[in-house]
Amino acid sequence: MIRPDMATMLAYVATDAVIDQALLRRLLREAVAVSFNRITVDGDTSTNDACTLVATGASGIEVASGSHDERIFAEALTELCQTLARAIVADGEGASRLLCVRVSGARSEAEAERVAFTVAESPLVKTALFAADPNWGRILAAIGRAGITDLDVAGVRVGIGDCPIAEGGALSPQYDEASVASLMQADEVDLLIDLGRGEAEATVWTCDLSFDYVRINAEYRT
Repeated sequence: MIRPDMATMLAYVATDAVIDQALLRRLLREAVAVSFNRITVDGDTSTNDACTLVATGASGIEVASGSHDERIFAEALTELCQTLARAIVADGEGASRLLCVRVSGARSEAEAERVAFTVAESPLVKTALFAADPNWGRILAAIGRAGITDLDVAGVRVGIGDCPIAEGGALSPQYDEASVASLMQADEVDLLIDLGRGEAEATVWTCDLSFDYVRINAEYRT
């Protein structure tokens, strides 16, 4: 049961900075939006999750709203939350590979996020990842059913790392099976999707769907 909002987890983050409660709440909300709320293992949400950020003020260093320190603090907080979020997915039940789905070229962040989650939660994409198979047909199919209005498949480009896989609705002329197969064998795989229709982007992290995931959840008894 790992899927936003915030997956199945209790996260506790602390800082010794002096920071206003309202600012702290806003920065945490922004960090969670692009970390814990961007991970999925099986698409099932949990009833038990929370993320708490505590500022003790022990250092005496003040982080004021609109200051340079606020930007630095926000970047550090986001990086920390994303590290923890990625660790949750990498440690998913039966997981053997971590998949980073990066969607760019969208008309809005919500559109990019929708495509990313549809791909990340596709059982066919996840099993292909388990097999280290760059099955571009499954990826394009998931993109196509994400419910994006007026999506032109001819403008969509798909790649693994820096290796192109699909473009123009077909296999890319630059596709190199050996290079892609090598990248797919890694513990972490980057799937790049360019919708070719805007400037917005979003990233979602997931893992493969393995034999062990089915076994673990089949054997689980309440």
